Formats: sequence, C-alpha cells, structure tokens
Amino acid sequence: MARFENRPVPENNVSDSHPLAEFIWLGLAALLLVVGLAAMLMFAGHSLARHIPFSWESHLRFDWPESEVAKAESEPVKALLDQLLRADPLPEGMSVRLSVVEGDTLNAMAGPGGELMIYQGLVEELDNEVALAFVLAHEAAHVRHRDVIESLLGQSLLALGAAVMMGNDSQLVHLAVSATSLGFSRQQELEADRRAMETLWRYYGHVDGAERVFQVLKQESALGEWLMSHPDSEARLTQLEDFKATH
Repeated sequence: MARFENRPVPENNVSDSHPLAEFIWLGLAALLLVVGLAAMLMFAGHSLARHIPFSWESHLRFDWPESEVAKAESEPVKALLDQLLRADPLPEGMSVRLSVVEGDTLNAMAGPGGELMIYQGLVEELDNEVALAFVLAHEAAHVRHRDVIESLLGQSLLALGAAVMMGNDSQLVHLAVSATSLGFSRQQELEADRRAMETLWRYYGHVDGAERVFQVLKQESALGEWLMSHPDSEARLTQLEDFKATH
C-alpha cells in the first residue's frame, strides 16, 4: 500500500498561450466563419437573381430625384447610348432609359429596371466621345449582367442572415457582410469595364481615349483597394491596357 500516494495537483495548470492571443484567434475564426456564411448568402442571392425575368425587375423602375438637364443637352448623350446599343444590343427583353441630370458630381450609375443616370458634371469633364461612350457602355453592362438585381437580392439575404445569426447590432456580422459585399461589387465593376471595352471595340474599332475616364475618376484612399467598393483606377487601367494589347 505504501507505493500508492496522493500526489498534489500541479499548480501550473494553465495554457502556454497568452489569453489575448487566444482571444484574437477565436475572434478571427468567428469572423472567417461569418464571412463564409455571408459569401454563401450573397452567392445564393446572385444565383436566384439570374432566374428572375427582367420584366419583373422593370416594376422596380424609379425616377431619379435629381432634375434632368435641358433636352438639347441630354439628347446627344442619349443618342450616343442608342448608337452603342445598336452596335452591341442588349439581350431580348431588356431595355435601358438614360437620365442626364444636373450637378457637378463626377458620377454615373445604374438602377433597377434598366434605369441609368449620368451627371452633367461628368459629361462635361470627359473631353472625348470615347470616354463618354465608355461610361455609358459600362452602366449598360450592369443592366446586361443583372448586377443591380443581384446586388439587391444578395444584400437582402445578407441583412436577413445577419439578423438571424447575431442580431442587427452585431459588429462582427456587419464587418463580414461589408467585406463580402464589397468583394462582389469590385468584381462586377471589372466585368462591366470589360464589357464596355467590347462595346467600344464593336462601335469604334478601338478603345483609345477610354483611359480618360480613370484619370477623371481616379480614386485615392488610405485604406487601399480592399475596403473600396470599386477597384482602384490602376487596376482598371491595367485591364484596359491588357485589352488593347490583345485587340
């Protein structure tokens, strides 16, 4: 019996890792899990959007709150868009409606149901027709690719998933949702750029002058491309130069 004894429990019954390091690793693991789930929800929204007829999306059409410029100023821009779409038609059943609106803002955008808008400030800043045509073709490409309805459905599913998983006030979910949705947006922009180049090639036979768009819209951010909703100008210029090199 003497060989059996109750030895004391070692006092150093702790992990070798620093508690802060363990907390960080657990936080990163949770963030990656949520990002993965958010990506799945976004992908589901994008996949579902492809099966929604454009005629349904057309019911979401709305008028931009900005005031349109005079007809004499907007007609040349609208005529250029019409010419581009004759050279590179939209799929059957799709259509667009362009509004040229007042304001110095250097921006253009696509809305649901084929609504397009461009600010007069951007029209005036672009000093060649090819650059303006590139912007118009880019926004039309968002309609062609169903980017608007894909984003709407994807964001809706993400918001619903965020509420179900951790509640609307969860900062972790908001960060994951932002990271995921921004990634999809950058890809959509690059794809719209590429389609715009193809449209210009069909209409003009070249894309010379399109680089002016990126010079005007050059984005500078201390955060870099990762947290920007659009790819930076250098990435887009690189794609343009690659297109020129192969055509």
